[in-house]
Amino acid sequence: MQELRETDPRTIGPYQVMGRLGSGGMGEVYLAEARGGLRLALKVVRAEHAEDRTFRARFRHEVRAAQTVGGAGTYTARVVDADTGALRPWMATEYVAGPNLRDAVLDGGPLPAGAVRLLAAALGEALAAIHGKGLVHRDLKPSNILLAPDGPRVIDFGIVRALEGTALTRTGVVVGSVGYVSPEQIRNGAQVGPASDVFSLGAVLAYAAGAKEPFGEGQDSVVLLRILTGDVDLSAVPEEHLPLVESCLRDDPGTRPTPADVVAATGHTARSLREGLRSGWYAEGAQEAPGWADGGERWVAEHGSGERESRVEYVAPVTVTDLPEAGEPAPRPPSRRRLLAALGGGAGVAAAGGLGGWLLLRDSSAGRDRVTAGPSSSGTPAAPRAGWQYKVQGLGGKRGPCAALSPDGKRLYVGGADGSLHAVGLNGVKVWRTPLGGQVMSPLATVDGVYCLLFDGQEGATKLCALSHAGKVRWTRPLAAATSQFPVASGRLVLVSYGRTSDAGGVRAFAPDGSVRWSTSTGAAPTSEPMVADGVVYAGTFGDEVRALDAASGKRRWTARVGLDTGRPTLVGNVLVVGSGGEKTLHGLSPTGTSLWDRADDEVGGGRYLTWTAFGGRALTATGYQLVALDPADGSVAWTFLLTGEGSQYSDPVVAGGTVYLSQGSTLYGVNRRGERTWQRRAEGGASIGTQSPVVHDDRIYAATADGITALALKT
Repeated sequence: MQELRETDPRTIGPYQVMGRLGSGGMGEVYLAEARGGLRLALKVVRAEHAEDRTFRARFRHEVRAAQTVGGAGTYTARVVDADTGALRPWMATEYVAGPNLRDAVLDGGPLPAGAVRLLAAALGEALAAIHGKGLVHRDLKPSNILLAPDGPRVIDFGIVRALEGTALTRTGVVVGSVGYVSPEQIRNGAQVGPASDVFSLGAVLAYAAGAKEPFGEGQDSVVLLRILTGDVDLSAVPEEHLPLVESCLRDDPGTRPTPADVVAATGHTARSLREGLRSGWYAEGAQEAPGWADGGERWVAEHGSGERESRVEYVAPVTVTDLPEAGEPAPRPPSRRRLLAALGGGAGVAAAGGLGGWLLLRDSSAGRDRVTAGPSSSGTPAAPRAGWQYKVQGLGGKRGPCAALSPDGKRLYVGGADGSLHAVGLNGVKVWRTPLGGQVMSPLATVDGVYCLLFDGQEGATKLCALSHAGKVRWTRPLAAATSQFPVASGRLVLVSYGRTSDAGGVRAFAPDGSVRWSTSTGAAPTSEPMVADGVVYAGTFGDEVRALDAASGKRRWTARVGLDTGRPTLVGNVLVVGSGGEKTLHGLSPTGTSLWDRADDEVGGGRYLTWTAFGGRALTATGYQLVALDPADGSVAWTFLLTGEGSQYSDPVVAGGTVYLSQGSTLYGVNRRGERTWQRRAEGGASIGTQSPVVHDDRIYAATADGITALALKT
């Protein structure tokens, strides 16, 4: 910590400023203290950014989204407070008592082997939590990773996106940190997905293990050229870490491991990770710093705060975007299952050293359909059964059902990250596969056919596609920045929410022939998909409102102001239950828009991603570690069910009969109306990178995995 300058503020919002922690491309970072003694890291935006309207809008959205990430086991620094409307906007995160990774390596050299595995596993969990909320970090680097006594904390996730597209950036500019951006981030700028963060993770692990910049130093254009051409120097990385680092640094995003794969490669479980992250975990023989245990003053290294004296972001001009991609075509990878088997246990990374850069990549059958533990695709279709896996290159999108069931109940429709919609029999055998030219998100099946959206790489969609039940494309419609990730049925109409910016958007209804039956503005754009109940369409918006529309005509019925960046409402009995950001995060409305109650609950949290399911007269929602049932009459907690599985990814609850089902990582649970567990199984195939919810039908549960869909029996 550095002393305050005369020009530094002494108070920011309700917080007392104690000292400076650093500065960078986005603003100044201060150590601040709340009245109750809680210490926070408080970032104040630079004046030139604060004057840019586009930056302000994006900063507001990204901060609100970041507020939904955090908590036990996520290894991210929780966003505690923010004022995005201030003259100089600011955000406050929990203060992490420890140096950043860059300073730790500069002071102590490379991390020990065991510490690198712990770091990799924790960062894998952190990225899974960030990606699970629809965010991409975009600026993962050593100075954005703080080393606390109980494990690392990732900071500034998603916030760098606020710089993209502002008046201060332009064509030919990449936003991120030179030396840690991915090749696609250089080529495509803002059009990057979660795999971009995995590339950055590979560079971070190389630095932590070898104390050397993997793409060297020098002029920005030279470093960017090295990244584009694969000119990486891993000579300082110990051999046991090379397979994992090399696999993360693959040029093709589709061949990099997922965050869940990274965790698996380290040999750690959630429990062993927690047990390993004790005081001094990142340096052999290190002792807890003075004052950490008693809450006294904490002082950090004086190296500045990171790359180019910035612990925040760096805006680098791109001068090499027209260069062709270098290198020969990559060889086909060996089986992912064989690699996972070879990597079991803490010594697995060293044992797999001869596998080189193919650590934990997809099966050699990726891009082709493959069924395991299922019958042959020839002959008469077999009866529904459990135990099979239908493999694609992972599911498309981030949320929604993992599959759609056909109206006759005889097949599943699966949206693939391979750019195709798949039809799968209940015996796990492919019926058809139709390429659509983009990552296919959760489909919707009606009597008229199958509908799906194509993922835009961020939080929405670029196109709505309609197919027949035989797999023939009936029509497609382009969408202007849809905020839906899956279409919603309203009778025979298909609804999609849209918003070119957060300030303007609405809901559009498509007829079975592809014509627009109605399109209604909601003022500010909807925050997610609409919800339909009893002939009414409800949508939460970035304008801090719930809008109610007539489902047949789209005519507005009423508008109610609710929280900040209001989430998707759900009708539970005669109460609309809604989540939001702001001081009060839980809300109850009457079906006519009258406010019934508003409250906050630290365990449930809030934000626009908070979703609800009606079950047994209660409103259910899931967090990273529990299922919570609220009484819709007043918002009080009726019961909670603790999730004990591994991983920080969790799905929305799904009701089937008298049981609600949900997944946490690879573990699936069944819970009754009293909050008691009735069923629990683990799905083979690894945890999905998204939060797709399971589908239940005829004593079978179909769950999302890293590679596609797994079928499990509900009865044994």
